[in-house]
Amino acid sequence: MEKDGNGSRFAFYQEKSNGEYTLHTHYIMSSTGYCKQELPKMHTRKGAKEGTMRYMYRFRSFTYSSFNWMHNSFYPNKRKVMPTNINLENYTTPLATAIWVMDDGYHIKNKGMGFTTNTYTLDEIKYLGDMLKRKYSLDYSIVKTGTVNQYNMYMPKSSSMMLGNIIKKYLVPSMYYKMPVQCFL
Repeated sequence: MEKDGNGSRFAFYQEKSNGEYTLHTHYIMSSTGYCKQELPKMHTRKGAKEGTMRYMYRFRSFTYSSFNWMHNSFYPNKRKVMPTNINLENYTTPLATAIWVMDDGYHIKNKGMGFTTNTYTLDEIKYLGDMLKRKYSLDYSIVKTGTVNQYNMYMPKSSSMMLGNIIKKYLVPSMYYKMPVQCFL
């Protein structure tokens, strides 16, 4: 989210390779009146390697002062956190969970799946995992990323399969690879 004047807005940035997902997200946002119907534009950015370019799709929602509570909850002191002032479980629908998987999920061949959660604290990751356990009866563990104080959430294959069955109707086909293939048989 971004602050813009007296309001806040959602900003969506995705690599060109995730174009189907970006267009799907744009369709949800525009069909519900939260952004322009004009399709997302392609932008370029310098890549990490010398002389390379990254191609990104980008769009933003409209700015609303009614979004400020979300920005203030998730970005106090300009750092993204898991808020303690709201019950995220109330907002964790199958669609919201599918979007989280499409954004931050990754498949671990023949083992399960993980979530890139390394920007959160260990307590915040435990909060997220416990919420998924309460809401969907999913098991999880927390694994070190190799960087000090950074961790990812891991879900074993059995829980990945359960999650896949809960969210698969909301996944765009180009994102099926993030879930065990058995979810789609």
